[in-house]
Amino acid sequence: MKRFTILLLVFTGSLFFIESFSQTAASRFKSVSIGRTGVEVEEITASLRFAGLKFADRNNVSQLNAGESGTFSFYLCNAGINDITSVVVGISELSNIRGLQFERTRTIELVKAGDSVQVSIPVSAGDDLTEGFAQLSVSVGDKVNTLYREVHITVPTKQTLSAPVFSWSNPDSVLKRTDFPMFEISGVLKSRTRITGMDVYLNGMVPADRNTFTILPTDNPDEYQIRRIIALDEGYNEIRVEASNEVGKVASDSRVVNYAVRKIDNIYSEKRIALVIGNADYIHGNKLSNPVNDARDFSAALKELGFNVLTFINADLKTMKMAMDEFGENLSNYNTGLFYFAGHGLQVKGDNYLIPIDANLRVEQDVDYDCINVGRVLGKMEAAGTSTNIIILDACRDNPFERSWGARSGTKGGGLAFMNAPSGSIISYATSPGKTASDGTGKNGLYTE
Repeated sequence: MKRFTILLLVFTGSLFFIESFSQTAASRFKSVSIGRTGVEVEEITASLRFAGLKFADRNNVSQLNAGESGTFSFYLCNAGINDITSVVVGISELSNIRGLQFERTRTIELVKAGDSVQVSIPVSAGDDLTEGFAQLSVSVGDKVNTLYREVHITVPTKQTLSAPVFSWSNPDSVLKRTDFPMFEISGVLKSRTRITGMDVYLNGMVPADRNTFTILPTDNPDEYQIRRIIALDEGYNEIRVEASNEVGKVASDSRVVNYAVRKIDNIYSEKRIALVIGNADYIHGNKLSNPVNDARDFSAALKELGFNVLTFINADLKTMKMAMDEFGENLSNYNTGLFYFAGHGLQVKGDNYLIPIDANLRVEQDVDYDCINVGRVLGKMEAAGTSTNIIILDACRDNPFERSWGARSGTKGGGLAFMNAPSGSIISYATSPGKTASDGTGKNGLYTE
């Protein structure tokens, strides 16, 4: 049976009262209006609304900059006569702005009738913030979603662009010592805009060589790995890098590399001979850019180390055979023998061959007649009885004749094959056996450089 409690209020021409009744454990309120036209009954529900929604950033300019933080704040007002429990606040982005981080949902446990609750949601922007306008939707609702309100707010966003930032990888310390005249510097460059310039200063001067920086992107956005080879002076070398982008220029801290030239002990003078061949201008195969420079630069370096050097540039088959014969005849008078080759090389059935510039390999079987088996050099070194033998092959490039050999050929590129060296010998490849190497884009090939 229903239980009624009547509160009577007297107004001119009408009566107003509130009826409280209980059907379950929960209570509901209704308003009953009795007038000349009859009786009207309406439920009295809570009234939830926003007030004072705003965004405030760290420097109070109502704009979110890259790397900055701010706060969304507003009041939740309950203008009804019922308390509201478990109000869920949600924030979602309607625009496509990158780099925003904020709390997506929050629960307000209680908003009492006639009361207000202040809500503050922190927001931050990463360095990758997109410039534009961030439009966000702020919504609130109770746990059964019968009360739902939504408002939008727009906040300007701005990228903070700056000059690049450079950090050293090599040298990895302020002072570094090396025994080699060629030194690779490297580092990490961060720039959010286009890189417009890279310079290196050696002892306050730009090096006279024409080497350039290699700039490669890393796995991180707006970050690049840079490398460059520089020729050191004897003694202490102060190195500094300058980088510029569309915003400005930055100079790195200085690093010092001490190049200590090895002095040859006069008590023991080792006799050294080297044969250096650089082939680039192939008549029947694709030409190469760097082997001539590689051979000449390598010969110069060997002479500084006390080698008697035999250098041959763009050698044909006859010249290569004569050069190897001359090299083999002289080896017995030396303690150390070194053979260096830059150019096209290939392997056929496990044997490695060096290609003269006049080789015309129409079929795979022509290799035995038009090319030089590396074993020829190894045999001469072993027969001479030199204490140390060194073979350097910067020749692991793709086979330039493979396409013309057709499907019957058993050779499918893959660079040079592994070789067993005699005792006291070193064989050095431009890359792992069975792999191909790059000719490079600078003055020298990557391996020789």
